[in-house]
Amino acid sequence: MARGLAIIFAIMIRDGRDIPTGTVLSTQVCVIGSGPAGITAAWELQKAGIRVILIEGSRDVGSNYQASWPDKFLLYNGEATGLFATNEPDFLVLPMSTHDPAWERERVYGGTSTHWGGQSRPEDPIDLEQRPGFPGWPVTRDDLDPYYALASKLCVLHGDYGLNGDNFRSDYWAGILQAQVPTLDGFDVEMYQYLGANYLNFAARTFQSEKGEMTIGESDADVILNASLLTIDHQQGSVSCLQVASMDTSVPPQPATQFTIKADAYVLACGAVANARQLLLSNAGNDYDQVGRYFMCHALSQGQVIQTQKSYLNDAQARLMQGHSPNGSWRDENGVAVSGRFIPSAETTRNLGIGRCWFWYIYGQYYFEVTPNPDSRITLSDSVDPVFQQPQTSIDWQLSPADEQTYDKTTALFKASVSSLGGVVSSYPWEFVKSQLIVNGHHIGTTRMSNDPALGVVDKNLKVHSLDNLYVAGSSVFPSAGISNPTFTIITLSIRLADHLKKALG
Repeated sequence: MARGLAIIFAIMIRDGRDIPTGTVLSTQVCVIGSGPAGITAAWELQKAGIRVILIEGSRDVGSNYQASWPDKFLLYNGEATGLFATNEPDFLVLPMSTHDPAWERERVYGGTSTHWGGQSRPEDPIDLEQRPGFPGWPVTRDDLDPYYALASKLCVLHGDYGLNGDNFRSDYWAGILQAQVPTLDGFDVEMYQYLGANYLNFAARTFQSEKGEMTIGESDADVILNASLLTIDHQQGSVSCLQVASMDTSVPPQPATQFTIKADAYVLACGAVANARQLLLSNAGNDYDQVGRYFMCHALSQGQVIQTQKSYLNDAQARLMQGHSPNGSWRDENGVAVSGRFIPSAETTRNLGIGRCWFWYIYGQYYFEVTPNPDSRITLSDSVDPVFQQPQTSIDWQLSPADEQTYDKTTALFKASVSSLGGVVSSYPWEFVKSQLIVNGHHIGTTRMSNDPALGVVDKNLKVHSLDNLYVAGSSVFPSAGISNPTFTIITLSIRLADHLKKALG
């Protein structure tokens, strides 16, 4: 078993300031971004003997978010409109501003893996299928299951994934917890695993390999911090190189060195906001005006807008939903925990024509899948950042009438189903809920997968349609949000991408 959390980063990690201006670095694959998507891809590729350079824009500040905020304000800022204007006006730099400390779009080594909660579950088959308002994914759950199994092992989750996620089944966990699966009309009980603390931070944790246990920085990957991507140079359907710059130590920082990276293939893994901005800055992959569109999330109410006044489950059922055994809170030897959610079944979802959502047993926040909306999008701002003088981000978060229907229909069903078991539920009207929705850290869409280049940015192998050697990783490629937290599927898709690149590069 991997030892999990490394105490000291290896000296193999370099600083971009130490790479002289004009230097040309050559490799087989260059990965841009050090979050779960980028580190997973880089780890899998280097393990297969492929030469990898992984670049990260942050200067080595570990997970000290406050120390990174000055750089984030300089380079991540812009304008946030639409629902952001009232609900999260500082989304681009300090999202979830009612929380302390504020975080989401981190400019630190390890990205958002440095603070995610580890909540993991595969996407359900219906999450990937085409239905009214939702385009469907060009891959199926059967396509992803072998890679979900690998991701389950990489994340050191509990149990054997099996053929289709046995270690996420409610009956499996009822046995582990000596509990009982509730029956709620119109809903399924779905179980979420939570990674142990030693495996959350993908920059600091160790991975297993034939050479032993090591961090990505101790591996054969060439990790370069303080290396900000400026442009993706491309012509005639292929990326020729990347232009990359470092910053000096002055306050505020100024450009220090600028160098070039040439690779056989490139993987853009910077998050849904930055992935779109980087493609727009380089006029790459946007032949059909699809880059930046369909910004989505799992919208979350800031308060408890659904109140359960009377219990409706017996003790054994309640323990399953809370992840408790008869002896109290449960964790395995690797720190994995579990809990359950009530989610409208596939049949209910199709019959009601709604997006997906979940309900806690007694906790009252509302969490749901927003409908893909082409007007919810990222574009380039007229303002420029004060360091590299590049256009900043403009993001406009828009919901649609379908989202109101999802809320109204699912809450009505939940009330009726709970009432039939003797419980009592009340809820707030949609306009109140909408007025205080936040994005909740799940930035989805903006470079979505599609079979038709006119309807998306990347194909089912995550290759940009119009460029033969540029790939995109992360939840920006999701055509719809589904209902599961995205990071486990991000890791899964990065393993699948690495497998594809290993074959493509021979």
